[in-house]
Amino acid sequence: MNFTQIALQLFTHGYSFGFGAEQYADHRGIDSKGRSMSGAHLWAKAEAARLEDALHGRSVNMVSAEIELARTMATRVRGYVRPTGLLDKGVSVLEFGPGTVMAFREKTFPVVRELVGRQGRCILIDNSDLFLNQLRDAYGDRIARLTLITENIFSGRRFAGWNEPAFMLMFGRTFGNLDAKASDEAPYKDAARTLRDLAKAAPAGWFAVSIGSNLDGERAKAYYEAHPEFQVNVFFRMAAEMEIEGRFNPEAFRYEADIRGSAEFLQVVHTAVLQEDLSFKLAYEPFDLKAGTRFHLKNSFCFSRGFMEESAQLAGLRPVDFLSDGHGSDLHVFAKPPSS
Repeated sequence: MNFTQIALQLFTHGYSFGFGAEQYADHRGIDSKGRSMSGAHLWAKAEAARLEDALHGRSVNMVSAEIELARTMATRVRGYVRPTGLLDKGVSVLEFGPGTVMAFREKTFPVVRELVGRQGRCILIDNSDLFLNQLRDAYGDRIARLTLITENIFSGRRFAGWNEPAFMLMFGRTFGNLDAKASDEAPYKDAARTLRDLAKAAPAGWFAVSIGSNLDGERAKAYYEAHPEFQVNVFFRMAAEMEIEGRFNPEAFRYEADIRGSAEFLQVVHTAVLQEDLSFKLAYEPFDLKAGTRFHLKNSFCFSRGFMEESAQLAGLRPVDFLSDGHGSDLHVFAKPPSS
């Protein structure tokens, strides 16, 4: 679906999975004070602040924890691959949502150095052209076979060649943005389906997935509500790019983090709450929205180790390694056999 179709689905049904990817897009939307509300810029600003705090020891958070886990994994990846005999020629590294240059440098590039070798590729898939262009500028001369693909990372497409095993990566707890309705039930089927679809990106290989395992809802709520402007930037993009007739005020959408969960999972339902009545037409479809209406923009899940490993097995993947900081940041490594 294109952005207009995603917006129509959101206003019609109150939820559209496609918004998760669209939040990271670069656009020309501005607020009433003339400040950029581009998702790519807002995300880069928030991530840079977290990374700088982590790298300079000013805070310990999911960013600093994930950097350490990724660096530890980079020292082990050759051990995962060695039994296959592929190390001599190199193994392709494929990442879903590499994000900013700083994130790639700290987490992904160490894995690329260990595995790509003479024949492997570095394949980066992201919904943001801005991020990919910045990565090309920074690493185009350092990585001989760099392939950049603008695509929804949850598309379920094949990105590696049909005879190209790959070491797949999904950092940033992005897996937690999987498609699922708000529920108090653990989403085993949704998680297994998402793992299976993502793993289709390569015919075989390995899949490293970062995820949170701290099920403290209040902590998660505080984390996400610290950057509310990023969560609602899509409405400013609508105002800037779409032909909307009538009254549409992007600043009327206030962000809230709704919490669901159990002993196996935590679901943050990223929600936009309308603060005033709006009446407008979008793509000739009339909408009369009332103050208090809630829109489900995307999810951020945290999962226990047991949940992730059971979901992976349901998806045809085999657990290979598990890394954790012991405080809620986990990195799972799975093997994907050629038949899955």
